[in-house]
Amino acid sequence: MSDLKRRINGLIVGLVFGLPFAVISEFINVWLLPGIPLFELPLGRVTTVILTTVFMVALGLVIAWDEESFWGVLGGSMFIVLISSVQAYINSGVTTEGVTSFFLFLFTFLPRLIIYLPLAFFFRWVLGRFEQTESASRRWTVSPLLALLLLAALAVVGGRYSILAPEAMDALQDANALVLEGMSAVENGTDLPEPLLDVDGFSTHAKGAYTLEWSSDVDSLPVTRPMAEFGVTESLILFHFENGYLFGCAYTPPSRVPKCINITRVR
Repeated sequence: MSDLKRRINGLIVGLVFGLPFAVISEFINVWLLPGIPLFELPLGRVTTVILTTVFMVALGLVIAWDEESFWGVLGGSMFIVLISSVQAYINSGVTTEGVTSFFLFLFTFLPRLIIYLPLAFFFRWVLGRFEQTESASRRWTVSPLLALLLLAALAVVGGRYSILAPEAMDALQDANALVLEGMSAVENGTDLPEPLLDVDGFSTHAKGAYTLEWSSDVDSLPVTRPMAEFGVTESLILFHFENGYLFGCAYTPPSRVPKCINITRVR
């Protein structure tokens, strides 16, 4: 197989995996929680899908670039580690010092390289199906198609790992109902729901469009909450309003009554 044809096949392999994986991983929770305004990272979902697909296409090209599979797999793994680091840094929105970011990248490089190596190996295996087909005969056979179908199935399975836990989905639905009830109470001049009574500035600042961000970092919210049972997924829901107002609620199942507190300075 010529270098050009192998590299074109690499682009196809990257696209077959990248597009379904990116779409499913970014939108599956939106599909499962219709009507819930989920928070978007700085890059945005559509931009993230496009960039992830492009990066996976580039990964396929890197893996297929050299005829020697070892260098392709190693180079592809290193490439995706670097790109994922840049993407995570941009989405974090944290302006950390360059030295700190460098050492964080350095210490997490090897573990992530090990994680991405199997994916690079699988890409190369799919490319091998094309090469074996061409060497056996000059006709297109079903073997590469089956390999691409397996790759697409792997992308779907991988994207489904982005599904939030049932407790997290319940917390998001309860949080959305809570903030809507609170905003309605302010508009009608009635009492706020009990969880919102201690949220400083809610009556004056909780206005306009908002989004809900789920996090497992419940301990970062300075509230007193019930002790969670072993294996229970606790949820921190951050309420982002378009005017900059921000407050958070901690949900500890089986209780559906959260502990909430203001995060932004409103005085």
